[in-house]
Order: sequence, then structure tokens, then C-alpha cells
Amino acid sequence: MDSAFLSRAYLQTLSSTDLIALSDDYGIDIPDDLDRSFIIGELLEAADEWNLEQKEDENFELVNDNSAKDLSKKQTLPESYNENVIGVVLRNPIWAFVYWDFKEATLLKLESDNSFLSIFLRVSFFEDEYDEKVRDSFDVQVSLKERKQYILIPAGKKNFKIELIAKKDSGLEVLAVSKRVDIPVGCNELSGLQPGKDFDFNPVLRLSGLPELLHSHYVNYRQSFS
Repeated sequence: MDSAFLSRAYLQTLSSTDLIALSDDYGIDIPDDLDRSFIIGELLEAADEWNLEQKEDENFELVNDNSAKDLSKKQTLPESYNENVIGVVLRNPIWAFVYWDFKEATLLKLESDNSFLSIFLRVSFFEDEYDEKVRDSFDVQVSLKERKQYILIPAGKKNFKIELIAKKDSGLEVLAVSKRVDIPVGCNELSGLQPGKDFDFNPVLRLSGLPELLHSHYVNYRQSFS
């Protein structure tokens, strides 16, 4: 409802019938015998209250809009957290996603170090999460500009970690080490099963219907076993 036009001078030009109709628009209950000046006073008071509510709503929306903009700015992720760190996320048991970052001081030091040769990721495998002996490992060459890499995990591995290493004339410098990651593995009793071959299923597996399931899978999806 637009109340900008409601002034005492304007309201005084209206008939009593128009004043009562306007009062109805504002939700003001006006008795039939009420004095015109009182009706005008009620309308002016209602208009002032309405204008005040409108300003409060506009201020609230403005504050909320500015808060949303500030929050959006605060939620923008920085390009770097200024620390030497490396993390690993398994996409599946075959592929691992590796991400890392450098301290600004470390990066500047490497770039200005004449003995610096290269930087790489060393993937080391263990028998389980408690094993401290490295059973196998390989290196993946990266550059100082890179911050992420997908790594293919060889079959049969159970646990691994990844180190971010700088190679220099004087030797290797480990900059960051990831947490140890367990690789999900299937049931040992099922890992070698193939449809069409006779296996000595234990009673529990036979009761589960696994032989019939493998046969059905072989008949309907034979290409999966090619």
C-alpha cells in the first residue's frame, strides 16, 4: 500500500465516505458517527506506522544483503594455506587423488636454491597400518607449480603413504608426509573365483547362493570375464 500521498491537506479534500473506505484499506475500524478530524488523525497515524515498518524492512534487507556479500567473501578459499602439507583421498581401490601445498618461504627457498634438482611424490606400501617396513615404493615426478595428481595403485596393495620430496645435489629433503591409507580389499575366499570353474565353496557361501549367482552372472554378463 502506497502511503506517500497521505497528507493532512490531501485527506481533508476527501469526502467522509472516501475517508472511511481508505480506513478500511488500512484495516482501521471506523464507527459511522466518528468525527472527520478523528478519522484523518487515525489515517495519518496508520500511514506513519506503515512507513516506519517499510523502512525497517528495507534496512533489514540491506543488512542481510551486505551480510551475504561479506559471507560470500569470507567463504572464498585462498589459493594457498601457506604450509607444507600433503593429503590423499581414495577415489576407489585403484586410483588415489593426491593434493599438496608449500609454505611460501619453502617455495622461494627451493626456487632460489642452485642445488635444487626436482620435486617428486614417493608412494610407499606396507603390509598393514601397523607395519613400519616399506614393502614396495615408486616415485612420481611433479613440478613446483603442480598441486594435485591422480596415482594408479598397483593390484594387491593394502596400505600406503605418500611423501612430498625435494631432490637436491646434497640429497633428499622430505617436505611433507601424508597419513597412512588402507586400501579396501575383497574377501580372500572370493578373490580367485571365476564362473565355469569348480571351487570348493564352504557351506556358508553355498547357503548364500553364491555359486548360482556366479553362474547367472557368467551367462548374462560373460564379457565381464573375458
